[in-house]
Amino acid sequence: MSSRIFLFGISGVHYFEVVAMAKASIETKMQLIRRGDLFFVVSLLLGTAEPALVLFTIGPTVVGVIAPVLWTLYAVFLLRQGRKLRVG
Repeated sequence: MSSRIFLFGISGVHYFEVVAMAKASIETKMQLIRRGDLFFVVSLLLGTAEPALVLFTIGPTVVGVIAPVLWTLYAVFLLRQGRKLRVG
């Protein structure tokens, strides 16, 4: 849980730098936005994986198998949407 909160904080710092640095070049700001997006998505994936992993480890077999499968589908969907937004 602490790694997820740490990554959310780091992504927030990157987004804040974009807003606070008035004289930075567009290329520098885009790089900071990309890093902020990366940290945000990784923390979001970690945060949504935790309940699926808890259910898998405590024992209900059917739910424990379904939850990681649904999380994997969610992760694939999130990554595809990210690629579409980045290209478009």
